[in-house]
Amino acid sequence: MHSLRWKLIVGILSGITLLLAAGGTAAYFAVKKRLYSEFDRTLVQRTVLLASMIEQEGDAIKIEWLENDNSPPGHQPGIDYFSVWTKGSSEAVAASPDLEKGSLPRFGGPFAHPELRDVVLPGDRPARCVGIGFDVRRGLRDEEGEERLEIVAGNTPGTPAATIVQVVIAKLDTVAPTLAAIRRPLLGLWVGCTVLGAVIIWLIVRRSLRPLDQLKAQIGSLEESASGQRIALSQQPAELEPVTRELNHLLERVEKALVRERTLTSNVAHELRTPIAGLLSTLEVTLNRLRSPEEYRESAAECFEIAKRMNWLVNNLLSIARIEAGNVQLQNQEVRIESVLPEWWKPFESRAGERGLRIDWQIQPGTRVKTDPEFLRVVVTNLFDNAVSYAPEGGTIRIEANSDGTVSVANQALALNAEVIQHAFDPFWRNTESRDAQVAHAGLGLKLCKKIVELLGGRISAQLKEPESLFVVRLEMA
Repeated sequence: MHSLRWKLIVGILSGITLLLAAGGTAAYFAVKKRLYSEFDRTLVQRTVLLASMIEQEGDAIKIEWLENDNSPPGHQPGIDYFSVWTKGSSEAVAASPDLEKGSLPRFGGPFAHPELRDVVLPGDRPARCVGIGFDVRRGLRDEEGEERLEIVAGNTPGTPAATIVQVVIAKLDTVAPTLAAIRRPLLGLWVGCTVLGAVIIWLIVRRSLRPLDQLKAQIGSLEESASGQRIALSQQPAELEPVTRELNHLLERVEKALVRERTLTSNVAHELRTPIAGLLSTLEVTLNRLRSPEEYRESAAECFEIAKRMNWLVNNLLSIARIEAGNVQLQNQEVRIESVLPEWWKPFESRAGERGLRIDWQIQPGTRVKTDPEFLRVVVTNLFDNAVSYAPEGGTIRIEANSDGTVSVANQALALNAEVIQHAFDPFWRNTESRDAQVAHAGLGLKLCKKIVELLGGRISAQLKEPESLFVVRLEMA
């Protein structure tokens, strides 16, 4: 059963049913114990009373209550039964007239603790019986000097000769029918309460789970765009408040993801449109008429540069996607910063020389870190590429590396301000709204650097240092 509604109904109903059954059973046995206790107490009192009316005259036993009507006082034929035995007798000296021979067991306990037993009377009728065994003794005097008799439990050494008498009184079990009459209404009450409880619980659970149905309906009505859509329940219970809050947070994240997706699609289309248009126009002009080998070579070189920019854009996008998907494996090796930075700078020397840039190296000896060297190379070369591309002609690029593994690359950026710097790591961010600018960057380099540095467990930050107007990107490896 996977329905929460039915699990609640069955669980609550089972608990209530078991509780009612336990309570009814406890009450039944408490009543049973009380009724049998009263029944046995009355039976014991009657047995003690009748036993006290037995006397000894000489060697004979005198049973006073049998002299007249041959039955004890209050005797009810068919309900009450008795038997009296004396020491040495094999048969009862007195018994109920309607009692079959030997149908009552011969037993007895002291007056202080009479023995109780369950017996079966003629006709297979259950009954309870009490047995008392005692001595009838002579030779005791009362205050007036008259001889009297005393009934005591058991034989007492040193006393005059005595006759042991056993009295067993049985009474038909009238408690069992009473208990049977009690069981029937208790069982009916249990069944009725169970059925009524099931109906009430079903109504309560149905009403209590109504907000879940509303939540289900609202989730089902959400559109694919998820733009501005939120979950709002009327009379929302406290238990659902965290659920709806997290759902709304999820919708916000989905909405932002969709916006990023649309923005990414738009930016990629814009970034690819310009080089593709340049590639087509170059090829169109080249194929318009026959040209010399030198002109074909120039056109091919121009197309090659355009293709390189497009390949760089696609590779950066794929690298970001791989990092976000977690499909990368890291290598942890020691990297000597003082030796690898000049080596990684070599591909940019010619471009820096063409633009007249001055390079200021400030590398402390012995600088090294433990990280993935290939990913670190991607980050540093992107920073070098940005610095060479955006530094003004004749400007300065400062490359620093400290002994704690911190690397920073700075270039002059006269057109930047502190507010613009906050968007430095946004995808497709550039300090220009024009996409046909002379700089062929798409604005993915710093975004890729941030993804890689976070993957390596480090930190990367950008700031504008005044008054030199230096755009500084600082890389701190863990």
